[in-house]
Amino acid sequence: AYFEVELFPRKTNPVYPEHASDEDKKYITWQTAHNDIDMLREKAIKNGRDTLPLYTDFNEMLDKEKPDVLDICTPTYLHAPIAITAMRKGINVISEKPMSLNAAEADEILAVEKETGKFYMTAQVVRFMSPYMYLKKVIETQPYGKPFHIRMSRIGGAPRCSFENWYLDEKRSGHVLMDLMIHDIDYMHYAFGEPKNIQGTYTPMCTGGNCAMAVYSYDGFNVSIETGWFNAPVPFNASFLAVFENGFVELKDGKLYDNGKEVTFSSDEVIADTGINISNVDGYESEIAMFLDCVRNGKRPEKVSPESSAYTIRLIEKTKEVLEKH
Repeated sequence: AYFEVELFPRKTNPVYPEHASDEDKKYITWQTAHNDIDMLREKAIKNGRDTLPLYTDFNEMLDKEKPDVLDICTPTYLHAPIAITAMRKGINVISEKPMSLNAAEADEILAVEKETGKFYMTAQVVRFMSPYMYLKKVIETQPYGKPFHIRMSRIGGAPRCSFENWYLDEKRSGHVLMDLMIHDIDYMHYAFGEPKNIQGTYTPMCTGGNCAMAVYSYDGFNVSIETGWFNAPVPFNASFLAVFENGFVELKDGKLYDNGKEVTFSSDEVIADTGINISNVDGYESEIAMFLDCVRNGKRPEKVSPESSAYTIRLIEKTKEVLEKH
């Protein structure tokens, strides 16, 4: 079974105060949309629907529709309980990152996946994005020798547009380490394995924001990762600089450079092995396509195995533990 979520059309236009900042406008826009959706949802429930079924109870939806695959795109704190429930109902699950908010929940997902025999994958999309897949290939083939230093960054303004402000509640989002830094921590251990040592600093949520800087030691090189949710209206930016013995690869301002020469990706180009013959220029499409291919062919999604995702959660917990001591 395959279902698309029907998006409610906006009925109410946002109204901005005369001197509203860009961040204020963004928040007002999202708040208006939330109110719009709530109003239309109530209207749909009252009047009935003649298109896709509308449910207010998750378990009822799964029991009646019996989907083959569930794609979890809910707030973070709901990922693990929904995944566990779905697998126990015989449904394969792909879930947005993070796998869970803590290692205990991750272990429960591993146990239920084994118990039920259903397929589970965390959608760690960076593993499927073209610049990062290109870098992974350079790391593996070593055209420029061994890694010398890797620097990764992922920063932006603090998210103020979430339903009931769940992003800014650490118990429900895990804050910046679990929401933003997770991308680069996951990619790091995917590319290099377990680090030997962790150092760095962590600034908990405060008036300025929530940020961290960590340095992970490997044999012969370090990986530094910077992340931040800032109170200031900092535009989102993801970048990396990977320096090898005899060359470098850099992602800067959305463009990839190999030894200073820009690398371009076409929509029909396969940059590296995604597990199936599909372009990985759009990482979001590729991760879903790979998981569906695994389900159809009875193959476990080893590119992003559940064990690997669980280790990411443990590494984030270890990072926070170490950084909070400094």
